[in-house]
Amino acid sequence: MQQAEASVDVNIIISTEDKTCQIEIIEVRDENKTYPATHYLLIETEVRSTTWSVRNMPMTSSDIKVRATYLYGSSGIFKAGNLISEMGGKMQGSQGTVRLTNGSVLIDDSMRGLHLGTYLFHKIVSWAKQFEPTYTIVPISVIAGDAGKENKDRRNKLYINSGIRFQWNDEKDMGGRSDPTLCVADLIAYANWPNIDRHHGMRALDKIWQELSNLKTAARDLRASNRYYRKKYKTIYSRLRGIADFINPLICLFCIAAGFMIGKAMG
Repeated sequence: MQQAEASVDVNIIISTEDKTCQIEIIEVRDENKTYPATHYLLIETEVRSTTWSVRNMPMTSSDIKVRATYLYGSSGIFKAGNLISEMGGKMQGSQGTVRLTNGSVLIDDSMRGLHLGTYLFHKIVSWAKQFEPTYTIVPISVIAGDAGKENKDRRNKLYINSGIRFQWNDEKDMGGRSDPTLCVADLIAYANWPNIDRHHGMRALDKIWQELSNLKTAARDLRASNRYYRKKYKTIYSRLRGIADFINPLICLFCIAAGFMIGKAMG
């Protein structure tokens, strides 16, 4: 009995692998009437694309990652280097699918309601719009636990404005799953962030350094004022001390003389 030998020629060849990175700084204005503030965030957008062939059939894949990191702001509750959000997506040409999330679309609680989610998700959708219009959008699931207070309306509006339809599990639109028939052609690159300004290049950093310089100047002025008033205090104190040292002997002599006169008057 002879055993047949089978050989498989997969013929997989990676032809290209490309990576692009974009860095920008955005200015986010919190126009709260009671506590207005301005924040500067570093936005990093990284796109990786790979093209290969299987038996001379071209295949492609691509993924995107968008990170928002806090840089500087007029409010002291935030710290430089804090990660505010990280979003991502993935396209798989072999399956004809596009994923618009890396598991979640979340913004740190401290920065919600400032259109930052719209700004970042716009990058994901714009990236997805370049692919075949017929590619299917991998369903996005949202949970009722993430729909508290005003977050539900912001969350649902973000998706709806981007052309994403949902099949809700309840009448209040708290939890559900996006329509599995959605495709790239349905997506809308919705752009609306009236309180966010883009700063390509170093213009925002120049503004930040200028503000820091102003703060340092003010601090130096305060320290100089502090030294001045401390010196003034010491000068006045020393003068009063000198006057007191001069007056005290006179007061003693006056008291002695007064005592002597009173004693003499009383016999």
